[in-house]
Amino acid sequence: MKSLPKFTASVIALVAAVYWLAGTSLLGFQEQTGKGKATVLKPDRSADAPGAESPEAKTTLDQARQRLLRYQSIKAKLTETVALSSRRFTVNGSYLQGSGADLKLRLEFQVKLGDTEGSILEVCDGQVLWTQHHVGGEVRISRRDVRQILKAAADNGYTDNLVTVDLGFGGLPGLFASIEQSMQFDQFKEDTADGHKLTVIEGGWRANMLKVWQGNNPKAPLPDYVPSRVRIYFDSESLFPRRILYLSRNADQRLRPMVSLDFTEIETDIVIPAAKFKFAPPDGVFPDDLTPKFLEQIKQRKQLGGN
Repeated sequence: MKSLPKFTASVIALVAAVYWLAGTSLLGFQEQTGKGKATVLKPDRSADAPGAESPEAKTTLDQARQRLLRYQSIKAKLTETVALSSRRFTVNGSYLQGSGADLKLRLEFQVKLGDTEGSILEVCDGQVLWTQHHVGGEVRISRRDVRQILKAAADNGYTDNLVTVDLGFGGLPGLFASIEQSMQFDQFKEDTADGHKLTVIEGGWRANMLKVWQGNNPKAPLPDYVPSRVRIYFDSESLFPRRILYLSRNADQRLRPMVSLDFTEIETDIVIPAAKFKFAPPDGVFPDDLTPKFLEQIKQRKQLGGN
């Protein structure tokens, strides 16, 4: 079984869910007005092979991830702007992170399209990572025993990167570890915005990841929810990410934002109540335990000689 590295901390999952939500909302509207089936126009989904790796960009990403791990806590508002076909909307959320070593995390998004509402919540207390998808009246919850998976990975000779990158744990530090493994950054520059100095890096999918998305056909289009390139804006002093842009090509082959993640009201090393990292499933909702699937994934990698 081939598994895809989790490229974002729920970003691709969110885009896929929102894409489905947008289509559902539009379909419901057209059914009510008798206009037939919904038609979602799809932009060009071509991929960009990256150029030669920029040493400055690589160093920036490495240093940014190490600084994120050193914070005792992070609190920030998160605004996500999504552009899918002719539809554009904003998703508001929040991000909480404990110290890098304890894996405590809380990530929330809320979205409303017409009369349909949706949300995604990820909560980890350091032991269990819960994910809740709520779209319309449907609630789906899954759980992953992080410590059990970490132990299995260690017992099979794997480092934490297997977990933070391939299995999708670790919040922003894990996101950057995944980006670093999946993308090759070929651009680096210094910029300013509103009087603030920024460091900007940009890159495209590495060859092995393009093959995951495209198979053996390098001309195959990318899935609708997968970007062509990523651009990250860091505060030049703290190297905290202020904006992450996921880019795709339009019909004129120009890069356009597909998803924009903006971090504002950032606070670090503050006291965050322990209750923020706790989660209990609602009555009558039975979570899907994904732990065995992840343990089997580790086992199969071992049998195949993966690292």
